[in-house]
Amino acid sequence: MVEQWQLYSLLSITTSFVALSLALLVFRRFPGKRAATSFVLAMSFFLAAAILSYPIRYWYNEYEGSDLFVWTSRLFYFVHMLAVGYTTAFVGIYFYGFQVFRRKSAGTLMNFSLGAAAVFVASLVGTSSTYTGPIPNTTNARLALATISTVYGLMMVGTILRTLSRNRDPVVRRQALVMLSGILLHGASAETYAYLRIGGEFPPPFLTASALIMATSFAIAILRYRMFDVTPRPEEPVAYPRKFPLRAGRAYVAKERRPDIGFRALAEAVRQGDVGLVITRLPPAAVREGFDLEATTILSLSSVTGQNTVPPTQPEMLEKLVSRFLPGPKKAVVAIEGVEYLATYVGFPRVLQVLNRLRDLVTQAGGVFIVSADPAALDERDQAVLDREYEPLPVASAEGFTVQEVFVIHSSGLLVSHAGRTEAPRPGAPDEDVMAGMLTAIMNFARISFAEASHELKGFDLGQKKVVIERGTRVILAVVFLGREPASIADEMRAFISRCERKFGVALDNWTGSMEEMVGIRAMTARLMI
Repeated sequence: MVEQWQLYSLLSITTSFVALSLALLVFRRFPGKRAATSFVLAMSFFLAAAILSYPIRYWYNEYEGSDLFVWTSRLFYFVHMLAVGYTTAFVGIYFYGFQVFRRKSAGTLMNFSLGAAAVFVASLVGTSSTYTGPIPNTTNARLALATISTVYGLMMVGTILRTLSRNRDPVVRRQALVMLSGILLHGASAETYAYLRIGGEFPPPFLTASALIMATSFAIAILRYRMFDVTPRPEEPVAYPRKFPLRAGRAYVAKERRPDIGFRALAEAVRQGDVGLVITRLPPAAVREGFDLEATTILSLSSVTGQNTVPPTQPEMLEKLVSRFLPGPKKAVVAIEGVEYLATYVGFPRVLQVLNRLRDLVTQAGGVFIVSADPAALDERDQAVLDREYEPLPVASAEGFTVQEVFVIHSSGLLVSHAGRTEAPRPGAPDEDVMAGMLTAIMNFARISFAEASHELKGFDLGQKKVVIERGTRVILAVVFLGREPASIADEMRAFISRCERKFGVALDNWTGSMEEMVGIRAMTARLMI
């Protein structure tokens, strides 16, 4: 026949084991190893406490007051205190640990303080003539355990309330609310147990059951409301002529002050059937607008917690995220910038290690890896390493011509979008009045062309510059360039107009004349400047 202590012990160990299993599932799926490791440690100590709790009261009943019983009870206090401490550490690390643990010394201090608190509580366990429950009836030890556990609980609640008050990301807020519900339930159970002394000699496993509920809330928050979503998403295909002859299984470096060519190479590849992943320090919205990327997955390098945000102190998270992104039938193109930003937190050697692992993952999967780096922000040794490990990003030859201006003009003759090449004035170059006159001539031509349905004029010369014009139903595209006319410009302009009118047709039909309404077209025109 199963005795009461055996039933309670089995229930306590089972619930603690299930909680540990949930923690291991989070460890496997969540890329933040520091937080996930703290979660696993917390649940492991809860399981150890459950294993110690009931058996020590039964098996050592005849040895009450002996050193063996006292030291076993001290071990129970020790592991239970560590379980509560690492649960608190997990919550703190998950939501804003990267702001605190920028250096290893902070993590060392945290582990030392948790261990010191556990040792302090355990050291208060001593002998007494009266015993109740599974541990010696030592008033100071129980008081210390209850006090410090309460402090840890309040720290968890404070961390989540701080997150809710400062973070506007909807995913983070949902996670915080789910975790908060689990913490409050476990905290209420623990406080009730501590003050009412429920259960007599062998109390039911209230604490391990409520700890399981808390662990379940953590797992649901992380796995249900995913902090990271790196599902490959294709872009709308467009028949652009190739400007970047990228080769599968290669790694490239684009040396540029601001990320531009590297991301445009990715944008071209995804428009031709590949899938892309962008890792950037820039705001995701700016990347989507500036490089015409509507569906491409973007990971943001930032110290502010949010969805698809990687903290700069944990660049190793990128390895697991990229490995999740890669499996699939389509070729992957991964572009990263912000190398200099990461280096300010963890140093360039560590960043280089991460880059090399990412490169190996991508190239071995048959994809393309692109690094955009500012040579002015790196010393000569770092640049030499990049030059040795990565090929220069190839760009199709543009010798003999240079695109100077791109105009997108509405059928009404109003300017929709304009992109120009920024450069210092040259001697003899047209002044602003001449350029304004050129723009007026193009716009007047647009009115006449649409009014008379003329299709004869395809371009004209303006001094040393040449203007090529392509007409659509709703817009006219004019490209101003120096030198010979590029062979592929007509195909590229027709592809531009086709996509522009398909994507913005309704907006163009109801356009009020404000260029701010057509910022998406502005991103598309930048490709013509390459």
